[in-house]
Amino acid sequence: MEKCKKHYYLSPKTIEYINHYAKEKNIKPSIALDQICEEHQNQNDDLLEQIKSAVREVTKIDLERIRAGTNSTDKQTKMLLELMNHHFVVHKYKNLISTEQLKSPGIIEAEKVVQDRISNQRIKKLERERTMSDSDS
Repeated sequence: MEKCKKHYYLSPKTIEYINHYAKEKNIKPSIALDQICEEHQNQNDDLLEQIKSAVREVTKIDLERIRAGTNSTDKQTKMLLELMNHHFVVHKYKNLISTEQLKSPGIIEAEKVVQDRISNQRIKKLERERTMSDSDS
């Protein structure tokens, strides 16, 4: 490895640390500084890998749950599309009245049921998270 001559202004504490390291390893202070920098870089790389691994592990569980929910929703949506298509074909409907034009009482009730269900699931999730955080403390 090519060496370059540089002049740095270091605190006495830093110089003391480099000299102590060099004496401990029985090497020159310039080599000690190289090794200290290399160890520092390796520690940073190791720490970064540990953080990546921890984040990957935490998000993996959440992503699997989201993926399962998405797959289920996609399947149910496709089934509803097929059922509605069958209903339109059997009854020979030519026009569609959108919910923007008119909402049937059944749609209004379904929206309320779904909204309540989502709210209840959110409350349960928050309670689980609170329970888990309380047990970690």
